[in-house]
Amino acid sequence: MTSDHKGITVTREREITAASFDDANGDALSVTLGDIEFVKTTLTIAALKSEPAKPDPWLHAIALLNRSRETLVSSFYLARHRVPLDAFAILRVAVETAAVAVHITRDPAAFESYAGLSGKKYTATQAITPVRSLIPELPEVWGALSQAAIHTNVRAFGPSPDADGSPVVHLFSRAADPLRDRQSLRGISLAAALVFRAAELVLFDESTYTPGWLRLPGSSMHATPTAKKLVERRYQDFTSGEHEAAQPSSRVNSH
Repeated sequence: MTSDHKGITVTREREITAASFDDANGDALSVTLGDIEFVKTTLTIAALKSEPAKPDPWLHAIALLNRSRETLVSSFYLARHRVPLDAFAILRVAVETAAVAVHITRDPAAFESYAGLSGKKYTATQAITPVRSLIPELPEVWGALSQAAIHTNVRAFGPSPDADGSPVVHLFSRAADPLRDRQSLRGISLAAALVFRAAELVLFDESTYTPGWLRLPGSSMHATPTAKKLVERRYQDFTSGEHEAAQPSSRVNSH
């Protein structure tokens, strides 16, 4: 176990790690932030222009999607501090929350239960299976995040191999690992795309005037659906990179 902290405080250590991460991942950072902005822009447009006929489920769904967006941002900052396990753990929250937003706007009984109006208990995991037909990738990603970052396991939580293959736990600052950095950002981009797709499903209807387009209820705004294709691209990016990067480890260094 290494502990060469050289008097660096926890706060300063995180600042150094984040600066190193930013320097090493400039272009990838921009892509991931752009994916998160898709969610923010979509929610902003809906808040300004939409006037739904039934506001209760819609308003609850907006709150859920906004919480998903905030969680994506938090995960992004954790990735910059090179704690990908923590970043992936809260990505599961973002994905699960988005699934609930879709579920309660399409199932009146689910909304009654979620809002505490029926006397029946609602748990967020109830949303995962019903959403499969609308966002096929979501349950798989949610399950993978659960297995990798929520349920304690030796591969993700145990010591990491040193250069000679021996197990080691490094304390304090996180060592640079380009493959792990890239996979962290790909994971956030994938989760952001899933939340974006959930926002499309919650906020837009299929246009009756322009086949293949979406319409924002209560407004004349029409848009082309883009989230589904983005999910497919980000899913391919993430899964194709799995062989490149090891599972998030507990390796920590200080310089």
